[in-house]
Amino acid sequence: MRKKLSAHFTLVLVLALAACPLTAQAKSDVITSRTVTVSGLVEKPFTITIPSIKLMKVEEQKNGAIVCDSGETRKTLKTYKGVLLRDILDSAKIVLSNPRQRGEYAVLVRSIDNYNVLFSYNELYYGTAGDSTWLIFEENGNPIDKDGLFVVFCATDKATGPRHVKWVNSIEVIKMNTEQPVQSSCR
Repeated sequence: MRKKLSAHFTLVLVLALAACPLTAQAKSDVITSRTVTVSGLVEKPFTITIPSIKLMKVEEQKNGAIVCDSGETRKTLKTYKGVLLRDILDSAKIVLSNPRQRGEYAVLVRSIDNYNVLFSYNELYYGTAGDSTWLIFEENGNPIDKDGLFVVFCATDKATGPRHVKWVNSIEVIKMNTEQPVQSSCR
């Protein structure tokens, strides 16, 4: 009987130790998602936390919905609080080496679950998306928790779901490579 209990205990211990790396990974993901890094082609990279976002230009909006491209409403937001993505970029000061090339710049919003969305510089600064793309931290009067602490949401998209990014952990300003390949004159 004792040998049977000892073998059972050993098996439980081995399984528990084998699960440790998984537990450490899960904790690592949670820690990563507690902040949003703003980086890339910016003068002032910084990290956003819940306390630091509350010091920014926070606005409360009403009546938002997460709508799939099929037309199905997945979630209704009576209210949400956040900061315009454009205001965050202004705080970081985007570096445009040649303003005439601003059409080659984009903002990549990354998440820990690898659902990433790209916004063009021009749409955020010269289009209607710039007035309605939010990094939100509160929905319906409560902090966001099951979708990560930060979510990006563009309220004026026809289908808001495809650019609804949960578990946001970085906002990166990038320049697209627009060089055309050199074509040979020989055939």
